Amino acid sequence: MSAGRVASPPGRPAAHASLRPGMRTAAFVDLDVLSRNYRAIAEAAGPGREVMAVVKAEAYGHGAVEAARAFRRAGARWFGVAAVEEAEALRSPEAEEGEGGLRGSRVLLMSGVFPECAPRIAALGLDAVVWDMAQAEALSAASLAVGRRTAIHLKVDSGMGRLGVPPAEAADFLRQVAGLRGVEAAGLMSHLSRADERGGREATLRQFEVIRSAADSLRGAGLLPPLLHCANSAGGILFPEAPGGLVRAGIALYGCPPASARPAPAELAVTWKGAVLQVKEVAAGAPVGYGGIYRRKTAGAIAVVSVGYADGYPRLLSNRGEALLRGRRVPVVGRVSMDMLTLDVTGLDGVRTGDEAILLGSEGGEAVSVDDLASRAETIPYEILCGISVRVPRAYMRGGRCVGVRALRGRASGEGDR
Repeated sequence: MSAGRVASPPGRPAAHASLRPGMRTAAFVDLDVLSRNYRAIAEAAGPGREVMAVVKAEAYGHGAVEAARAFRRAGARWFGVAAVEEAEALRSPEAEEGEGGLRGSRVLLMSGVFPECAPRIAALGLDAVVWDMAQAEALSAASLAVGRRTAIHLKVDSGMGRLGVPPAEAADFLRQVAGLRGVEAAGLMSHLSRADERGGREATLRQFEVIRSAADSLRGAGLLPPLLHCANSAGGILFPEAPGGLVRAGIALYGCPPASARPAPAELAVTWKGAVLQVKEVAAGAPVGYGGIYRRKTAGAIAVVSVGYADGYPRLLSNRGEALLRGRRVPVVGRVSMDMLTLDVTGLDGVRTGDEAILLGSEGGEAVSVDDLASRAETIPYEILCGISVRVPRAYMRGGRCVGVRALRGRASGEGDR
């Protein structure tokens, strides 16, 4: 089956686009919403601060190239990734050319700087986060080999307890970097561990003090790089006093600002739909699905939907999730299996094969939010969005029409993306 054209008359928003007949599932990504979200987060970050769009993990499941181009149209100049392969996608002709193209943008490789990857990093002209001298030395040698200098950002551990050098070692590290001809110290950075928590303010402020102290010490020694950054989505929205002029925004750009920042001016950009395969009557007490964990006390009806845990719908939502069908909330019943789940549609008139269930998104006055799914699946919104699997085609909407359909590991047949 081709994942080709998606039915969406001009002017219809992504949430109302339809699956093509024969299409089992798709995640509809509204590029206009992503652009609006970037502008809203940039405004919330305040004057004097620039927003880096973090597009790692295929832009949190939305598709990195398409999302980055949407953010670029909204004014983004910086992009953050976690792996060299993700950076290579952003440096491809498809990503760089045309209206909204990424040519001339800066891409920060945040955690994938293995010395063995140094030649690829240098060839791509990336900014690279480092925390070990072996990384800086490898990048210097690789950069000299291609006649350029690589901009590096030293990561300081200000309290996250993960990657980074101790603040007391930053000066010695940067002195050694100054002796390498193939790299230049462009940034000093850190990462916040609790900025998104309602009770995390004090811990965040302590991290700020560590960062400011390190920056002041380096400034006094003439070693402070020109860029200083530590704020993530929560840091950028909630803490105008966060040190530095660059905000590395991730989850908020996709419509999920931290709970402590609600309400925030960001919209969910994705609507995930699955096709109804069959509607059937079930007798009282009849088991539904693997293990027979759901049995109605009275006779009723179920709808079988073509989405399962192989598509990224959590198995933990068995007998716990909800979906929208014909504008109404209906429960997920029985075990979520690899390719299918079942909905109890008793009392919902007119449900038939080919109808579309909304697993994530809104219809009419009802909505199934990322927070809804995450809470019921005992996880976080990040995992829900990143977990929508590669076999779910992404259908891209702009200006009310479908402008492309893609499997995240290769383009499907269909319209062009520009």
